[in-house]
Parts: sequence; structure tokens; C-alpha cells
Amino acid sequence: SDCARTLGANRFADFYDGLGATHFAMGEMTPAIDAFRKSIACNPRNPNVHARLAAALVHAGQPAQARAEAERGRAIDPENLEPVAILMQLDFVEERWPEAIASLRRLIADTPDTERATYWQCFLWLAQLRSGLGTPGIVAAELTDDWPRPLIDWLEGNLTEEQVLERVKDVDSDKRLREMLAEALYYTGQARLARGENETARLYFTATVNLKVTYFIEHRMALAELAKIRASSGRSP
Repeated sequence: SDCARTLGANRFADFYDGLGATHFAMGEMTPAIDAFRKSIACNPRNPNVHARLAAALVHAGQPAQARAEAERGRAIDPENLEPVAILMQLDFVEERWPEAIASLRRLIADTPDTERATYWQCFLWLAQLRSGLGTPGIVAAELTDDWPRPLIDWLEGNLTEEQVLERVKDVDSDKRLREMLAEALYYTGQARLARGENETARLYFTATVNLKVTYFIEHRMALAELAKIRASSGRSP
């Protein structure tokens, strides 16, 4: 009760933040949301927790609430990239291409982790393709030599889908194989959707969701695309 005014509020905030992160990693979004909100009640000025709450709300299918939380985080610290990443994902799903592309260019420029920056390059390429630009391209920046580099190589036409699949099959862990396959299916589905192959895209997004990698944003974004496809075609949920 009234946690922000209690002695040790920051310590309690950290405990709740860790609890929320654990639930999130296990795909348990309802308790994750509750824990992140309790963390914010103890320390309302942490932009990263606002971003983590926003991510959990995205996964829980609450985009308006997620946007509000991400905006709160960005207002606290405009230089923090975590709220920007959530807002980009929401803009991508809602097909607000200029906003998504602008956020992605900033994320690529300011993200020191080459692996994460390579994912942003995938999204940038797809956002440009979905927006109707002639020839999509990536930003000049360092890319990882490992996964998800094959996805960029495929998007640019340097690898086939079969070759990407072979890269996925190279991993030893069943869990990691499922994660990489979910990502490959999602980004392939996005490329198919951009080319007007809605039914094929639907199959790819369905396969992404069926892998049940619920803690990955690709899972939630695939669900969002399926909902839009159903709405436009008059399919039942």
C-alpha cells in the first residue's frame, strides 16, 4: 500500500520487476502485468519497467494500454530505446509505416547489440516493402554474422527459404530450433503478405503461432496479422 512512499521502495520495485520478468519469460502475461504494475507503483520513474509492462500488454492483446505505457516510458526518458521498440511494434501492426520506419532507423543507429540491430533491419526491410516503396533496403550498420543474419540474406535475395531452413536445422537445442523456426516463419509470412499472397501469409502466421513461442514478439505480431486477415476476409475467429 502506497509503496512509493515506503522505506525501501526502490528495492521492492526491483523485486516486482524481477518477478514480472520471470512470468513474462514463462509466457504468463497476466501475473507479469500485475507484477510490473506493482513495480511501477513503487518506482513510477523507471522507463524500462514501463516498457516491459507495455510489452506484456502487447502479448496480452491490449495494444491501446500498451501504447499508453510505452508513451509514459518515453516521456520519462526520451533517450531510452525500450519504449521506442514497443511503439515501433505497435506502429508496424497498425500499418503506420512512416512512424515505424522512423523508429526503426533510430533503433538501428542507436542499438549497440548487433544481433538485436539485425532484427530491426529485418523489420525495416519489411516495413519499407509493406509501405509500397520500390526497392527496400537496410541501413548501413554492423550486422551479426550469426542468426538472424540469414533472414536478412533471404530478404535481399541472397538465400532461398530452403537455405534458411537448413540454417535453422543446424542448432542442437529443440527449444532454440522452435524459436528460430517461429521467427523464420513470421518474417517469411510478412514478405508474402507484402506481395499480396494473403493465403500463403496466413499459413505462415498460423504455423508461427502453432509453435507456441508465446514469449517472442513474433508470436503476438503473427496473432495480430491473423486477426486482420480474418477481419478482412470475414472468417470466423
